[in-house]
Amino acid sequence: MSRWTDQMYDHKVDVVHGPAPMHRLEYVAPPAAGEDWQRGAIVSANADGELVAGCSAGSVGNRPMPMIAIQSPHDLDVDPEANGSGFASALPVTGGYEVATTEFQKTVEGLPVIYAVNDLLTCDATGTVVRAGVDAYGEVPIVGVCSVANTGLGAANAIGARMQSNYSVPLLTFWTTFLPAQG
Repeated sequence: MSRWTDQMYDHKVDVVHGPAPMHRLEYVAPPAAGEDWQRGAIVSANADGELVAGCSAGSVGNRPMPMIAIQSPHDLDVDPEANGSGFASALPVTGGYEVATTEFQKTVEGLPVIYAVNDLLTCDATGTVVRAGVDAYGEVPIVGVCSVANTGLGAANAIGARMQSNYSVPLLTFWTTFLPAQG
């Protein structure tokens, strides 16, 4: 996707509840060479401290911390080719935030993915948030717990909580939490 056709509301993350921006925990680092993700995707730091898409299981005694990207490597304030700083920001999923992101699995084989309150969430290799599934704990890092049910079928769910942004972009709202992979 060209960064010049991307709109700020197409890919984003909003902190719904949690510390004010000047008091919240953020990680600032350069994206690793060739890495690509969208705002709101899950990222982690590699061995050099650079940001990479997704969050691997890691190894015993070294489990990457999942973070939610505030910026994409292609954002104008990040991309050095656009005179950006070369650094991107991310929110570590320490449990201190409830966030709404556009970067989650919305369909499987053309059918909407339904997220229920308390569903455990993980991410795929691109950083897209996905349901962890019944056998996932221990094999993959858990990055959050769904806080607003999302049926993918309308603008609001059964209790009136919003499932779409003001621009009709689907949102998934969850509490950040980190349970590292065990295996």
